[in-house]
Amino acid sequence: MNYSSSLKSFALLFTELKNLCMLRMQGLSDADLNDKILRDNLFQVASESRRKELKSVTMKRMRALDPYLMKKLVTGDLATGRVIALYALIMTDRLFREFMVEVVADKFAIRDDQLTNTDFDHFFERKRLLSMRVNKWTDYTFYKMRQVMIRILFESGFLKINKSARYLVRPIIDPDVRTYLADIGQPEIIAALVGD
Repeated sequence: MNYSSSLKSFALLFTELKNLCMLRMQGLSDADLNDKILRDNLFQVASESRRKELKSVTMKRMRALDPYLMKKLVTGDLATGRVIALYALIMTDRLFREFMVEVVADKFAIRDDQLTNTDFDHFFERKRLLSMRVNKWTDYTFYKMRQVMIRILFESGFLKINKSARYLVRPIIDPDVRTYLADIGQPEIIAALVGD
């Protein structure tokens, strides 16, 4: 999976993913879901091009979830659902996945709860050195990526923001889902989501 800056156009998409998973659980096929999104405007967006973009992203994220996680996303509590949506994003976006592993999990491990602009700058600088594609991104792209990553962490319950600082927190989720994710996931991802 290549690095992509497409995340800057999409946040957590919790509600969209939940609605899509609900329809899948009702037995709708990929073709049916495509029709609901494109023809019926499931996500209530004005332009057809935005519908197509949202379809692509949400379908990809939905496919990252197995039936158990889909059911828990749809029927579980809000905090658990948001963590499952974050898991789907992590499984489908390389840059965000690496950010969660290299920055968030490391901060949790050393009990450093502050998330600063410098953390983002160092992370992006490392990626610039590793990838010619990332190295070609503009300063504005990095700025937008930082903004959307902060928004995703906030929306998923992993970030508290006050006027002077941002603090990482681990949301309280359904213990069965925590155990399930620990059993199926890669250890580094689980360290970022639910602990060691």
